[in-house]
Amino acid sequence: MFTDVHRQQSIVDLGMRIIGATHLEVALKAEPLRQHKAVMNEIGILIFPASAQHATVKADGISYEDDYKGNALAAVFDARKFEIRWHREFSNERVRLLLKILRASPELSFLSAQSVTYQGKTI
Repeated sequence: MFTDVHRQQSIVDLGMRIIGATHLEVALKAEPLRQHKAVMNEIGILIFPASAQHATVKADGISYEDDYKGNALAAVFDARKFEIRWHREFSNERVRLLLKILRASPELSFLSAQSVTYQGKTI
């Protein structure tokens, strides 16, 4: 099992896949209350319209499944907040580390200004 330090090193070494973020910051500014969804783990993040279900959007190595069977977190967000659903395989520290890497990405710079919650608590 990877430790959080190993996860961080893996992300830095391999780069994170970011899918669906093209023009996202512009869209969030134009329609700040419009919701979007995402699934994410150390491999990457998939961003998609709120009309799709988390469990139906997948990529190699990134899969959210009901009942915590997948390997990815589910999130709902708009221009002000980024809410991450609880997953038993993701500790608070693991989620903090993942967010640190996501926020460092130019495509996801909007995350730095958002309130982020995990398990209903700000992280």
